[in-house]
This record gives sequence, structure tokens and C-alpha cells, in this order.
Amino acid sequence: MAKHLRLALLPAVVWGCDLPAARGEQARAAAQPAPAYRCAASIAPDQAAAGAEIRSSYADWKRRYVTPRGAGGLLRVTMAEKGGDRTSSEAIGYGMLLAAYLDDRPTFDALWAYAKRHRNPRGLMAWNVSPQGRVLDPNAATDGDIDMAFALVVADARWKAYGADARALIRSLRTHAIESGTYVLKPGDVWGGSNVMNPSYFAPAYFRVFAAYTGDASWNRVIDANYAILARVSARHSRGTGLQPELTTIGGDSSTAQGNFEFHYGYNATRIPWRLAKDAAWNCDPRARGHLDQLNAFFRRVGASAIRDGYTLQGHPNERWHTAAFVGPAMAGAIVAPDARFRAQMWNETLRLRGEGYYHDSLRLLSLLFASGNMPPPPTRR
Repeated sequence: MAKHLRLALLPAVVWGCDLPAARGEQARAAAQPAPAYRCAASIAPDQAAAGAEIRSSYADWKRRYVTPRGAGGLLRVTMAEKGGDRTSSEAIGYGMLLAAYLDDRPTFDALWAYAKRHRNPRGLMAWNVSPQGRVLDPNAATDGDIDMAFALVVADARWKAYGADARALIRSLRTHAIESGTYVLKPGDVWGGSNVMNPSYFAPAYFRVFAAYTGDASWNRVIDANYAILARVSARHSRGTGLQPELTTIGGDSSTAQGNFEFHYGYNATRIPWRLAKDAAWNCDPRARGHLDQLNAFFRRVGASAIRDGYTLQGHPNERWHTAAFVGPAMAGAIVAPDARFRAQMWNETLRLRGEGYYHDSLRLLSLLFASGNMPPPPTRR
């Protein structure tokens, strides 16, 4: 793996995201070189300002979406604009990622305890939980547990004492979320695989960490198998846009499983550039870079201020809203774009879009954290 970063902006932190905490530190932060990953550097034009924005946004995110209400003495992330006040494994995963990278151990521990309280017999979190803590569906959604598992590895690097939980969750994912024989990532622990998979759950940079952290090299086969699916979609349907669908098959075509007709770039697929950008920036994977080059060319043609919340795979807009959920992850993908003006436009547009709701604000903040160079891969140890 790459040599990992030590971002020296917060005092007394062993590893992780160290953002400027006070005005007095801004001059020192600005004088330092922008943080850089192995194959990409920060998009942020001003690191001190970026740090201040991220800390402010995180405080606002917690105020809006993290609550003890209905959590039984713990904390949960509420999805207020997504069907009342419920909580999903996706939301807990986002919260754990943010808390781990932003050195917020009390919030991290309370969210992880909530996830464990709602685990199913396969060791994964029930994906849908009512505001009162009642499990609405005991089955798992793979992306939430992937983000939780990676957050646990980050927490173990920062604070120690999370190794057993991290390895147990990674084992459960390997057993129940990967299709036997094909290494296709399943969208859930009890359904999907070759007949239907969700490209936005594919997190190759995290899977490399899982392989190194656990010693289970089969995660590398998962990476190869799922990159191959993205390549088939691109070759057969995307026509150079780089856009991927909500759901697809192992052959890269539309699926009819589970009544799926979602063969377009929508509110799931929007996360793909954010996920692939980590593999391009951290690990220099040429497959990730190839997809991002196409996506960046597409979004550059569209323009940062004109990005819409849905496209056909050929690049025709099929929705009308302009939201952080689509601009933020596209901005994260722009970390490897050669056009500095495009990168700056994407960064500034993402900054402008704040306070739109749980999903939008979550992806905005996670994208800012990564694209500012403050989301390095954790050092792994067995």
C-alpha cells in the first residue's frame, strides 16, 4: 500500500484527518503544502478555509442528523427527508466515517453501539430501523456495512481497540455479501449477485485495505471481478460518458431481478465517482482513473453549476434538480482531473450547496473531506 499521510493541523493526533481548529492556526496551515495522496493532491484552493468549512459543516451535520431520540441511550443518524425519522445502515456508515476521520470518538462509539444493537444473525446491520428502534427489515444493505467496516479500521488506526470488531465485520461481509465463485459484490446479504449488483456499493480502495488488514487476498479478486462489470457497462452502454447505472448484471446489462428497471445514473450511482476516486488517488489504479477520466470529461462539458440529479447512461439529463448529492461526489472524482479551472469550479459549487437534507449533506461533507486531502487510507496491521 501507499505510504500514508500525517496531516499536521490538529495537535496530539497520532494518525488521520487533522483540520485547523482555530483562527490562530490558519496562517500555519496555509503555509504548509496542500495534503496529497499518492496520485492526487487536494482540490481545495485554501487548506485553512477548507478545514474551517469541514469542521463547521460537520457540526451542522451532527446538529441536524445525529440524535439520541429513539436510540436507547446511544446515538443514531436520522434520515429526515427519506421517509420520516428512520435510520438506515447507510446513515450509520456515513456517520462512523465522519466521526472516525474527524476525531470524534464519543459519536463514533455511540453510533457503532447502535449498529451492533441492530445486527442480524449474519453479523451485519439490519438496513432499516424505525425511529423507535424497531427493525423494519432485518436484512443488510451491503454499502452500509462496508462503510462501517472501513470506519472501524480507521478507528483502530487512530484510537486502537477496534480490531476485533473490524475483522469480524469484514469476515461477515466476505461470507454473506460476496457471491460464491464469481466474486460479484451483492447488494444485500440475502439477494443479488450475478443477476443484479449495485455499482455504487463497489469500494475498491476499501477492499484493498480489507485484504491487507485481514490477510484475506480474496478481496483482490472481488476488486477485479467488479471492475470487469463496470468495464462491460461502459463498453456496451455508456458511449464514453463514464456513467454507471443504479443496478446491473454481471454482463453489464439491465436486470429484471427484484423488479429492477433502474438502468440510469441516479441517486445510488452518484456515489460511484467518490468511491472510485479513492482507488485512483490512494492506489493509482488505472481502471479507476480510466472511468474518472470519462466522468470528468462529461461533467466538464455539462458545467459544475448545471449538473442535474439524473442522467441516462448516454448522458441525457432525465431529472431537473441541482443538488449536492450529485455535485459533491462528481467533485471528488475531479481530484484526478488535469483541468485546474474545472477542479476549482467543482469545489466552489460543492461549497455553495449546503443544508439540503441528510443524503445531500452527507455526500457533500464526505466529498469535501476526501477532495481536500484529509481522508488518507489508514495504515493497516494484522
